Amino acid sequence: MKKDTDQDLDLVEEAKKTLEGAKNWFLEDVELMKAYWHDQMGYTEAWVDANWHLVKDEGEGLAVDLDKKEDIALLWLINHANNNPVPLEKCSVVGQGVRAGRYICMDCGHENSHQGGPLNPCEVCHYGLLYFQGE
Repeated sequence: MKKDTDQDLDLVEEAKKTLEGAKNWFLEDVELMKAYWHDQMGYTEAWVDANWHLVKDEGEGLAVDLDKKEDIALLWLINHANNNPVPLEKCSVVGQGVRAGRYICMDCGHENSHQGGPLNPCEVCHYGLLYFQGE
């Protein structure tokens, strides 16, 4: 019986040593990863500091281009998700200066006549998105 107890104690001690080793190995890996990312971030920050004028000069044009692409993508998504009869880019909104003619409400389909100037909401449902039908 004593032999079994000694063997159990040896297994417990071995398990403790294994867990301690695994913990140390894990902590060393974490420290290595932290050091790596610290170095990478330092390199990135140094590059941006050294080349800030390039980032600033090129960034404005890129931001404008990205905004245009996002707007086009959003219009495409809205037009297709809503099955709009007329693409939104061909519509006018209330308050927008438009030419005289007939404007169809995108909500109720009512034909509104307009004399030109700032666009008024739909006469029936007061919706603010209309498209030009013609003179």
